[in-house]
Amino acid sequence: MFIQRHGILVLVISRLTNILRIRVKRPLPLEIVFLLLGINFSGAQVSITKSSAGWKATNGNIHIDIGRSSGTVQLRSLRREGGEEWAVSGSRLVSFPDKTSKDYQFLDDAISDAPKDGRQLTLRFKSGSGGIFSLMLTLYPTNAVIETKAKLENQGQKPLLLDSHIDPLSLTLKDSPADLRAYSSVQGHFGFQAAGNLSSAREFRDWVVLENSLSGEAALIGGEPGLGVLGWKATTQPSGGGMMVRAGTVLLKDKAGAPPPEFELAPGESVETPLTFLALAKGDTDVVGNEAFRYLKKYIFLTPLPDAPFATYCIWLTQKNSEVLLLRELDLAQRVGFDVFYHDATWNEGASVVPGMNDWTEGLGNYNENKEKFPQGLRNLSDQVHAHGMKFGLWVDPGNVDAALVESGQIPKDWLAEIDGKSLGEKHPSLTPTRQLCLGNPKVVTWIKKQLADLIEKYNLDWIKWDPSATVSYECNRTDHGHGKTDGAYAAYRGRQEIMRYLMERFPKLSGFECDPSLLYARVNPGPQGLLPGGYTNEFITGPMVSPNVWGSLAAAGVGDAKGDSLTARWYSASSLDYYLRKHFTHGISFGNINGMSAQFLSAAPAGYIEAFQRNLLFFKEYRHLLFEDVYHLKPQAAGWSSLQYVKDDSTESVVFIFRDKSESADTTIALRGLDSKAKYRVTSLNDRPGRDRILTGEALTNGISEHLPNEWLAKGDSSLMNSEFADQLNYGSDILLLKRFD
Repeated sequence: MFIQRHGILVLVISRLTNILRIRVKRPLPLEIVFLLLGINFSGAQVSITKSSAGWKATNGNIHIDIGRSSGTVQLRSLRREGGEEWAVSGSRLVSFPDKTSKDYQFLDDAISDAPKDGRQLTLRFKSGSGGIFSLMLTLYPTNAVIETKAKLENQGQKPLLLDSHIDPLSLTLKDSPADLRAYSSVQGHFGFQAAGNLSSAREFRDWVVLENSLSGEAALIGGEPGLGVLGWKATTQPSGGGMMVRAGTVLLKDKAGAPPPEFELAPGESVETPLTFLALAKGDTDVVGNEAFRYLKKYIFLTPLPDAPFATYCIWLTQKNSEVLLLRELDLAQRVGFDVFYHDATWNEGASVVPGMNDWTEGLGNYNENKEKFPQGLRNLSDQVHAHGMKFGLWVDPGNVDAALVESGQIPKDWLAEIDGKSLGEKHPSLTPTRQLCLGNPKVVTWIKKQLADLIEKYNLDWIKWDPSATVSYECNRTDHGHGKTDGAYAAYRGRQEIMRYLMERFPKLSGFECDPSLLYARVNPGPQGLLPGGYTNEFITGPMVSPNVWGSLAAAGVGDAKGDSLTARWYSASSLDYYLRKHFTHGISFGNINGMSAQFLSAAPAGYIEAFQRNLLFFKEYRHLLFEDVYHLKPQAAGWSSLQYVKDDSTESVVFIFRDKSESADTTIALRGLDSKAKYRVTSLNDRPGRDRILTGEALTNGISEHLPNEWLAKGDSSLMNSEFADQLNYGSDILLLKRFD
């Protein structure tokens, strides 16, 4: 390939020289020619070669060697460049989910181009009952990551019974359980946490890291979370001194006490899994997480919009003429510095107008504006928001509708999701009953696409919050919706993906889709919120005056250690408020009135809280661009402290969050990571007034930077009235360090 292109380049260089009238005594360097012509040959970095013995694939960062013998294929080698061998040579590479037949034999292969200069190897297998199983392995030009997908087609005459999950990743690691440590998500914690030993079979419902304590390398296994419709899981099983690992998509949910469900694939039908991937790195969970995240950012995720992640104000009311209060709050939102001002539920015709009743399902499914609430129309509110320099958005729950709309005939009954003839829906004491639509029904998908597209155009929306709050189950088993009795959830997943794909292609600057993750089509939280770097997370918080926690307690903010300790006082210092808010401002954020009450507006909070929010949002805009970068979970020397660092992969910028979480020690030292040891950095503490920057070397920062918290002036101010009632505030503190490299 290079020789052919190089031959063409002689002519290109000659013509380019004539055009530019440049006299050259020798050919221009290829890099200069490529730069002048805008040619990108990065795809040449990926190589997939076939021989009589099998296939080899590499991008210079990761290498995979697959052997072929007697109708089967085996994994011979899997390693990163310069790294240790991970695979048991000769172990199986394919796990067939077909319960009907296990006699799959190798059929054929294909090597093809993939998007963004990737290359894909497809291996196909066929069974005697007509099943065609395809394993697709993809490499991209950079990163030690291999991407896998699988597809199963039924070309036979009878249905195929499949496992409840299909695993496109199936391999056996040569490492024994004693050498491997597992890390996965833990509720309430950010990043990979220790997940116990692997001496027996394990199942992980989230992404997992396997760390080799002997080689110092780590493997991250992850994949498409499934939009809240499907699931994802990885399993590990000790096998002959090694470790068998499988990972993929859960098509059917297990029911407690019931036999494992079976997915029935009808003749002529097919099922294709979302992507699963494996990343390798030398280092700990942070290092391999960064390797995986760089791959996702470059090849899978949508490109973040300018100034992302956004700070959003999510606001709603259940009362007539609510636009008066909303427009009044809009002025505050602009002054505080929000990027997005969007209306949550109950903006639609027929929605509840009883103040504070929280009935957000009344009228759901009617996409007309509520004139009782918006006498001047929703477009006027949108125009006002845009005039204030913010983006405007709306909440939607397209898969659920008010049951009354079905009874009236406005929504066809044959669109409803059913299980064994019983329609799915939600009944709640405070809500109007709902019915669930089947997103696996092509008619429903077409209708929703039109409703949402019309909504975006009519009200000039920049943001959509897709929130399936009333969904009961996606496993519709009606057979007149274009799916079978067992693949309703799979069809619903494909339907929702189709809607989101359509919207993002038609409205490329649209953002949102925040409630359920999608690696391909969500801009806010495309993957597991607790595992990905914080830029894509959009956490929802509300004022500390919300029941069951009233003003006078910061317990609702998650302040305190894992035991649930919290700050409780009649007033709070600037230091305590900064601590409370900075815990949330480590990622994208939404503030809102979660119960639809005006008492939860930001304007209803004490002035000191509003000022603290404004102050920290101002700081947030200085560092938020770094929240999409590499992330490290630092380890302060003193117990009871925590620290989080984001750093650009070129080491030019970094932000470091430091928290004293009720520690007995007011001082600690924290070793930073990801910096250039030979460079100098300007270090700015957001606790200090401007002009008090420090100049430190990268080497000094990686050896450890000292921190004392809380900042005395922020904690006590000019007052000496700090008595025992408020003493616990002195056990908490926070700081944010901004680092910029300079020559």
